Amino acid sequence: MLTIDTNGHFDAAHTFLCGQCFRWENSGENDGSFVGVAGGHAARVRGEDGKILIEASGGDEAFWRRYFGADCDYAKIKSAIRSEILEPCIEFGSGIRILRQDVWETLISYIISANNNIPRIKKIILRLCESFGERMTFEGNEYYTFPDAQTLASLPIEELAPLRAGFRDKYILDAANKVASGEVDLAALSDMPTGEAARELMKIKGVGQKVADCILLFGLGRYEVFPKDVWIYRVLSEVYSVEKSAADSFVRETFKEYGGFAQQYLYYYYREKI
Repeated sequence: MLTIDTNGHFDAAHTFLCGQCFRWENSGENDGSFVGVAGGHAARVRGEDGKILIEASGGDEAFWRRYFGADCDYAKIKSAIRSEILEPCIEFGSGIRILRQDVWETLISYIISANNNIPRIKKIILRLCESFGERMTFEGNEYYTFPDAQTLASLPIEELAPLRAGFRDKYILDAANKVASGEVDLAALSDMPTGEAARELMKIKGVGQKVADCILLFGLGRYEVFPKDVWIYRVLSEVYSVEKSAADSFVRETFKEYGGFAQQYLYYYYREKI
């Protein structure tokens, strides 16, 4: 078992249920553990005294530390963005950690997320992995890797029909073809300024600003990015009295380099309150 000390800044439910990821499920055990797949590795994860305890089919300590953002100083981040409004949000979601997910998987997952709800997103992604990923066994159960771009690019669109992804089928294949061909180079995004990386991602059909921002935040660790959709615009309006036209400047000036963390605390708290 691998143990990662977070100095008290981790809760499995907060992290896996805050809306940033789609392949982790509550194990149903009384230890609060979650099971899922990351980077091709099946794992069971739980928190204990603020530490992350991981039993996995693979992945070394460096992989899991990166995945859970172990080098992020959450005490510093929380102190930097704490305000009267954010205080209850931070306390409510105190154990949230922004994951560093695989960029390709994040791209396809957030294409699927457009105009969708989390239970349906999870089912589509599960069917995608079961249909085209590689099977593995962990703790006596079957799990599947996320299919790569080359695998999906080789498929006729008809083979995606069983996913029941609807209009998103053509977006999935467009992403696969552009990534597999090198037209969109995901590996190069890390070296691009945030705005340029977003524009590169938006070459793919189905990737608008919000989806691009989610990929930048949850896949590339661009923590200044604050993804905005209809719901988060409502939060900004009702909680901060900020209109849509002023949202970008407000977020930059208020949260600076930690916009993504503020967004997650606000989303996790206010989705139950508004």
